[in-house]
Amino acid sequence: MAWRGIFKIFSTIASGKNNLPEEKMDFEEETGDRVLNDEVELGDEEGEEVLALPLPHLPFFPGFHRPVQVKDPKLLAALQESYARHAPYVGAFLVKDEPGTDPSLVSGSKAEKNIYDLKGKELLNRLYEVGIHAKILGIRGDRVVLVALGRIRIMEMVDKEPLTVKVGHLKDKPYNKDDDVIKATSFEVKSTLSDVLNTRSYLKRTCTKCIDNSEFPRLADLGAVISGAKNLQCQQVLEELDVYKRLKLTLELLKKSMEISKIPELVLETDSKTTLSAAKFRERLEGNRDQIPLHVLQVINEELSKLQQFGASSIEFNETHNYLDWLTALPWGIYSDENFDVFWAKKILDEDNYGLADVKERILEFIAVGKHRGTTQGRILCFSGPPGVGKMSIGRSIARALNRKFYSISVGGLTNIAEIKGHFRINVSSTPGKMVQCLKTVGTANPLVLIDGVDKLGRQHARDLTSAVLDLLDPEQNAKFVDNYFFFPIDLSKVLFVCTADVVDNIPKDFLYRMELISIAGYVTDEKMHIARDYLEKSTREACGIKPEEVEVTDAALLCLIEKYCHEAGVQNLQKHIEKIYHKIALQLGRQGVSYEPAIADKPGEALVRCAGELSKKDVTDFKTIQESEAIGTIEKVVVDISNLADFVGDPVFNAERIYDQTPVGVAMGLAWTAMGGSTLYIKATQIEQGEGKGALTLPGQLGDVMKGSAQLAHIVARSMLFKKEPDNRYFANSKLYLHVPLRATPMDEPSAGCTMITSLLSLAMKKLVKKDLAITGEFTLLGKILPIGWVKEKTIAARRNGVKTIIFPSANKRDFDELATNVKEGLDVHFVDDYNQIFDIAFGDDQETGK
Repeated sequence: MAWRGIFKIFSTIASGKNNLPEEKMDFEEETGDRVLNDEVELGDEEGEEVLALPLPHLPFFPGFHRPVQVKDPKLLAALQESYARHAPYVGAFLVKDEPGTDPSLVSGSKAEKNIYDLKGKELLNRLYEVGIHAKILGIRGDRVVLVALGRIRIMEMVDKEPLTVKVGHLKDKPYNKDDDVIKATSFEVKSTLSDVLNTRSYLKRTCTKCIDNSEFPRLADLGAVISGAKNLQCQQVLEELDVYKRLKLTLELLKKSMEISKIPELVLETDSKTTLSAAKFRERLEGNRDQIPLHVLQVINEELSKLQQFGASSIEFNETHNYLDWLTALPWGIYSDENFDVFWAKKILDEDNYGLADVKERILEFIAVGKHRGTTQGRILCFSGPPGVGKMSIGRSIARALNRKFYSISVGGLTNIAEIKGHFRINVSSTPGKMVQCLKTVGTANPLVLIDGVDKLGRQHARDLTSAVLDLLDPEQNAKFVDNYFFFPIDLSKVLFVCTADVVDNIPKDFLYRMELISIAGYVTDEKMHIARDYLEKSTREACGIKPEEVEVTDAALLCLIEKYCHEAGVQNLQKHIEKIYHKIALQLGRQGVSYEPAIADKPGEALVRCAGELSKKDVTDFKTIQESEAIGTIEKVVVDISNLADFVGDPVFNAERIYDQTPVGVAMGLAWTAMGGSTLYIKATQIEQGEGKGALTLPGQLGDVMKGSAQLAHIVARSMLFKKEPDNRYFANSKLYLHVPLRATPMDEPSAGCTMITSLLSLAMKKLVKKDLAITGEFTLLGKILPIGWVKEKTIAARRNGVKTIIFPSANKRDFDELATNVKEGLDVHFVDDYNQIFDIAFGDDQETGK
């Protein structure tokens, strides 16, 4: 039916309020229940039980859809349950005016409040008996979207809360479609409707066809809706089942509406909300109108014209108002002055971050290049490293050094492309994407935006989302970035983008070649000590309001905390433990009997002392002000040492990664890299069966294909090496071996445990111990040549953390090791090798013991 085509258009009455200027009508208003005559015809379905939904403003008519706000939590819960049970039907009934009150003097919000205070029989008495049988199309928050199906009448109450009633379905009285009087009346209704629509261009195009094709009952309902009449007059149309009488009622309402519509557009302009809104938006434009692009100004002017055509209570008004609010709030042409002073930048970086000398040097180079170019645009920095190493903190420091506003967007949990590209402007709740929200929040068009977790995008297999983020980052595209909410290009070329990632391998390839990668490996123990003492402890103490003289956390306690509780590469977990310590310290201080409050006295320096013991009201009243130096009682300093650390943070979480002080036969220590940073691992070889010709190697089932290949090759090289060193030793030929590799070693970007595997197998075959405190990392060829590996810094830090004295690296990695900071390399005996024979000599020297 053509009537169905106008559902969306009449969402203009969705708020339930009149969208025309209020004008007193000459209709005689009635109060109390409206009694239907005995000639009412009921539908075939009688006695249906439905939830009763009160409508505070206008009645509902068949064929329309409408969102209704439900403020009663119990009723809303019942509606949600019905919708979930696929029984989404409800009865919608207009609420009568409160007896003895003038509706024109009662505000809508107050009236709604009174309605939701009513329950059971009291609410039933306030509802008109005739209402609408409606279907729930959807529920979002406290708004329920309904479509009206037909007229119903309340027969009796079934349940009080939420109000449930039994209803009967009503039918229109039979009528003759060829009756001349009815046809003439309907023609006049159509003519008057057309005149009314001529004053409302936003409805005319869609409604004209519906008017021509509507049947007489629907035509009467349509006219009542468009008339914008008062509650009672619309309710009279709803209750009237005689089609001819309904048409006459609608005709009267339309003629009254036409008289109102003839008043020029000046009436709309006098609407205070519309006028004030337009004035507010124009005022926002005054300061930087010259900086706004012409295509944006054109859109703003068009929307301002539309705003003045809509009634302040219509949905179109709210949609246009929100759109203009975003358009005029964005910082068009507003930029912060960029600072390229490298000395200032170094000062900021040192203040905010300890250590990381190589990272800071790269950042200073980045700023220096920007100084010579005059801009930092076109380059994207990406900081990679384990969680808690300070990637976001460095991003904040760069923004502070460059005098740019800072904003972070986490893309790790995003699944909807609209979060980046914005929602299409199809309803009031539509909003722009996160980038436009960023510009509005920071108030400048050239902030530093940190995209956090770009490596998470690769895991979600959401190609559209990846492409949307790429549109933001790519300097060739972001000058004309299109947000779906605006649907015109926005220039983001002045925005400086910085990204963070935990694992470089997970970053989408389209991103990688556009980025300048800067790796942050993590911190060694002495660096963590400095960070804990100078940054974390200080900020946590101040956040808890504790004075320095009230607490002492010893160096031994911090060292124990780092080594036995917070073993990760970063300091995020360390900060949580320090916060836990200070929370317990605050509780201890609070239990110590004396606390201080600011003075309330006439003389300076006086203070009130409040004892934390049991005090009566009289005791508190009789307290006298005294000098702070005369305060009763003193606060005892809380000392956190290694002896009582467990009382604050519990028992140690980690024992050292080193399981053995001296590795036994068949065990060799290697170095690995995981997403949490570097770590040591023990590769263990053991004999599971022996017999002539039974030589074989068994590997863990979860080991990856690359690692399995490396292990099989290690077995071959070990047999070859054993034959050279001990020709008579047939251990490998007659022994079935099992090689155990810890699971944490497997998620690596490339194999680096091959040399450790060979050493473990040879140790077992020769019954010799591997050199004490030795860690080996490196891969090899079939001829025993050593290949380079990655993550040198992370593995070196892991070795130092676990008390390793000697490290074997491939010769090709000497340059990587030489670039490390002195404090990272300190105390390590490092050997760089090209051939496994060199590793053999170091691991199994003449002074090595034979295992038993």
